[in-house]
Amino acid sequence: MADLVDIAMPSNAKVAAEALGLEVHQSVTSGARVRQIPRDQAEIAVECLRDWGFSARILETTPRGGPPSDRRTTRAA
Repeated sequence: MADLVDIAMPSNAKVAAEALGLEVHQSVTSGARVRQIPRDQAEIAVECLRDWGFSARILETTPRGGPPSDRRTTRAA
């Protein structure tokens, strides 16, 4: 399985990201994001956005329902 990441960017970068063929999700609380794309594509997209003058960064994602933290906690039944 490919390493999937999210890209966070300001809302004014939405049109530029869509010009790259990315599907942008916009939220009032978290701004504009491209969700769950392969890392290599994300790195290229971030570089293109930065070349065009937009700030963008890659966010590491954790799988939903993944293993519990290392705090040695147990789940209630």
